[in-house]
Amino acid sequence: MKLTRIVLITVFGLAGSLGVCSSALALNYYELEVYPYMTPAKGELELEASATSTRRGTKAESDEGGYNHRVLRSSLEVSYGVTEKTELTAYADFINVPGEGSSFGGQRYHARTRFFEKGELPVDLGAYVELEMPKHDEDTKELEFRGIIEKDIGKWTLDFNPILEKVVRGANVSGGWGLQYAASAIYRMNERVHPRLDMFGDFGPAGHFLPRDQQKHLLSPAVDIKLERGFHLLAGVAFGLTTASEQRLIRLKLEREFY
Repeated sequence: MKLTRIVLITVFGLAGSLGVCSSALALNYYELEVYPYMTPAKGELELEASATSTRRGTKAESDEGGYNHRVLRSSLEVSYGVTEKTELTAYADFINVPGEGSSFGGQRYHARTRFFEKGELPVDLGAYVELEMPKHDEDTKELEFRGIIEKDIGKWTLDFNPILEKVVRGANVSGGWGLQYAASAIYRMNERVHPRLDMFGDFGPAGHFLPRDQQKHLLSPAVDIKLERGFHLLAGVAFGLTTASEQRLIRLKLEREFY
């Protein structure tokens, strides 16, 4: 419960300090993920490898494939259930740029918790706070807060993550909060196969959104498959809905659970 209180205090502290200045924050292509209400059980360990490959980048006149064409971003993740409702997670990010090779992209750490028991409220609620330390960026530390809102309707599960981000060290530390989102509609076809439609977006500064063509929005059909021996696979594609978005991506994630 102590860790849950810490997360709650952090959440409301961040929300209370919301600013309206611009910042250099942007959609994190390393982490195209919608977080659900449920967290790992106490003592459960999860290992995850994920990759996002940009097949066609941001639209640009100077490059047929667009900016960030064929960039590969990947992450290794370790999560541990410290209580029945709270997890701690560490990430290592890597990037491969054509002509430049592979390099370390940075590290991230987050705490995620859920409130009440499932079904006690009209919607199931959770929260998440993350410290990001990107390697190839003029901003060396960023703080992210997500709310987690989930609702089951028949065989459908709807998830929504409103996201606030702020630079806490770097060139844009004086900037305000950026507003983003992640959302999904998941169809529980059976115990093993869950087709889903995900959306990810970045509106820009929370107080004055960027023009529509400068915002980033992605639509991503995908499928979750429960494999044998505690393995889970997510595979999908993503399509950019604005000119500032990377236009076509492939998403893959493999997860292994240990109890």
